[in-house]
Amino acid sequence: MKGDTPIELVDITKLSLDDHEAMLYNIRERRLKPVKAYEELTLMKEEARKANCLAQYERQMGMFEKELARVDKAMEKVEARHIKLRALKLEIDG
Repeated sequence: MKGDTPIELVDITKLSLDDHEAMLYNIRERRLKPVKAYEELTLMKEEARKANCLAQYERQMGMFEKELARVDKAMEKVEARHIKLRALKLEIDG
């Protein structure tokens, strides 16, 4: 399509079928360019959100593991104390 500029427009009624197809192809490509950019940015945003969530998950999981270890240690102390109290009670009841 020679001569198709903003100043000198081509008469589309005089274009061949191949020129019509080429013009439609160019229009589609121009239209899809911002759509592709939008989709790419959306995917990047989603990946960043997932990375942020994963970092938060890993941090929370680390804190959970430490707290669970403290609970286990406290339970061991409680169980040891319970055993000692039972032993003393048995001595008292004798």
